[in-house]
Amino acid sequence: MVKAWTMSLTTLAVFQWFNAWNCRHESKSIFQMNPFSNRYLVAAIIIVIFLQFLLVYNPVMQNLFKTTALSYLEWVIIILTASTIIFVEEIRKYFLRKSTGSF
Repeated sequence: MVKAWTMSLTTLAVFQWFNAWNCRHESKSIFQMNPFSNRYLVAAIIIVIFLQFLLVYNPVMQNLFKTTALSYLEWVIIILTASTIIFVEEIRKYFLRKSTGSF
């Protein structure tokens, strides 16, 4: 049960990490933009990744939030699952650009 809670909590957090990059522009592809052009976003993502690792691996935080350590394979599953938001949003942006003629 603790593993499932940790994986679901972390998956939701990682979805938001990826979604923050998606939200930088309404129609422009994430792959057309410089990922480091917004230093505040980069700093915020680094901070939340650090906090998530603290939540997952620090014994005090594990006790407080009822989490447990995740394996490398579990992180791969989480990242692959959460990265789907990029592809879904890229499809939406593609059709938006196609409908407005702004390729």
